Amino acid sequence: MKTTAIALAALMTCGVASAQNTTNDMNLNGISMRLGLAYPIDNTLRGFSESLSGIGIEFAQNGSIAKNGESYVAIDYMTKRLGEFGKGAVVPVTYNTRIYNGQGKRRTYTFFGAGVGFADFTSAETILIARGGLGIQLSESNFLEATGTFSAATANAGSINTIGLCFGYRF
Repeated sequence: MKTTAIALAALMTCGVASAQNTTNDMNLNGISMRLGLAYPIDNTLRGFSESLSGIGIEFAQNGSIAKNGESYVAIDYMTKRLGEFGKGAVVPVTYNTRIYNGQGKRRTYTFFGAGVGFADFTSAETILIARGGLGIQLSESNFLEATGTFSAATANAGSINTIGLCFGYRF
């Protein structure tokens, strides 16, 4: 429950920040949403669940630390069953960089990032998390990503190490 409250507080904070827009129109530019599955590669986490469902939101940031790249903040919610809140979830909040290869609508990219994760399997914990992967821009708005999420061992759930696949939409 504590993890769910933290995730909702993070999303509300981002919503309040975007609400500072002084125009009357709602501008979703720079926001992306993702939906996918992650598979634990750590035995302790795999013992808890064979797979995790995930939903994520990204907020584009000005500037980038890499040439041909863009930076963004990602907030993900991974759980053994979407719509089921409480024990069995991890919420990574990471600062990421996406580096594009090529030009045009259909291009590939790599991404990497780091941040904190709020894990709640047997008890709530805060951990350092890294993520990275490969993606392809399927159209101007749609994308597909192969992702990896990695952490040091937690006290109760082992490492939060997963590989996954997600489909997303950029506004």
